[in-house]
Amino acid sequence: MAVRTASAVIDVSVIVPVFNKGRYLSELLDSLRRQTSDSYEVWLIDDGSTDGSATLCDRTAATDARFHVIHQENSGWPGRPRNVGIEASTGRFLFFADADDWCEPTLLADLVAFADGHRSDVVLPAVLSEGHTYTTREPVLENAVDVDPREAFLTLTPHKLFRRSYFDGLGLRFTEEKVPLEDGQLVARAYVGGGRISRCGERIGYHYMGREGTNISYEPRDPSAHGNSVATIMDSARRLPEHADEIIVDLYRRKLLRYLGPRYLPDMPADLQSGYVDATADVAARFIPMELESTLTPWPRLSSRTARLRQPGISVALAQARADDLVPAERSNGHWFIGPVPADDIVVVRPKVRKDPTRGVRVVSRPEWVRISAPRLEYHIEGRVVAADTDLRPRGRLGGEARAVACWDDLEVPVTYDGEPVVVNRLRYSADDQGQLIVTGV
Repeated sequence: MAVRTASAVIDVSVIVPVFNKGRYLSELLDSLRRQTSDSYEVWLIDDGSTDGSATLCDRTAATDARFHVIHQENSGWPGRPRNVGIEASTGRFLFFADADDWCEPTLLADLVAFADGHRSDVVLPAVLSEGHTYTTREPVLENAVDVDPREAFLTLTPHKLFRRSYFDGLGLRFTEEKVPLEDGQLVARAYVGGGRISRCGERIGYHYMGREGTNISYEPRDPSAHGNSVATIMDSARRLPEHADEIIVDLYRRKLLRYLGPRYLPDMPADLQSGYVDATADVAARFIPMELESTLTPWPRLSSRTARLRQPGISVALAQARADDLVPAERSNGHWFIGPVPADDIVVVRPKVRKDPTRGVRVVSRPEWVRISAPRLEYHIEGRVVAADTDLRPRGRLGGEARAVACWDDLEVPVTYDGEPVVVNRLRYSADDQGQLIVTGV
């Protein structure tokens, strides 16, 4: 181990918030001990651990003078421990690590050399994400003295090297409130602060492990708070007018619309479904004008349009349609297709129609904001029209095989049916060869 005098200038301070990471903490500590840099310190901020992590921190500090420990009462969020570490540390640079991740031996030396060589204020390492359920982004293995802001905003985790003078000059500190994406809010402010943002990517430097349930802030997110945090990051992006629209729409897609997709929304409790739909609608109203929304690919675009209606049942139905591998496409006249059903702008699955005996029926409807009257349901038979109610029951005698049709003004759209034939109230519901709903009297 290199020996330094007390007055020596330390290159980099590594700040690690620790809370009940006993199963994984040793891996990080071992990786920090093996660093090839001869000028660094590590501050382990124990946030009231109860699993033996505190003892491991103390034992490490007792045997290696580069490691320091501060114990504090549990704050329940990583912002407070990180801020405590910032104030206690002395390095020219700051690096933030998580207690369940680990570092390659050359990480700190590579980052500091790159920052000094190019006068960089923030340096992104090459990060390998392992075990995360929500990202498959590959590490970028090339150097860049000036990273494109649109690329920088793809990574908002705090695992980066920050020049302390730049960090303090912007007054950067982590919010200590229990809010989602607190680290992303700080990183976004660093990106737009006018400094040089670089990437040191010659080789993998940091392993971001994604061990679910081990983060201090890992708990069910409040959708409203999540939406507010995303909005705060978007406000920062607005300070880069040349790229703001692209950054904002990408944040909207990754940080909000994904929660309205098939992997999340259908399985959420009803209150969270409503919360995420409302949070998405709030952000859309502030940051996503229609022309920006139109740049999204079809599924996210439909998810965004449904969210604006603030009707969770519609958003859930759309997510389920996506889970069923139905493919959206748009015609030149603005009509949408989801599976075999065309619609104008949006597909609504009416909950009443999805109930037995007509499970699987998809009825096309236009959203209220298009200002088109609600659809009529009709049965067409031998030139006659028999009105139907929303439960697909004819209001008059059929007398034969009738096709179900949804209508708006002069527009007619066949109603499709993908369930098994059933008989209810002396009516048989089935599908013809084209999948259109056919109703006959029994």
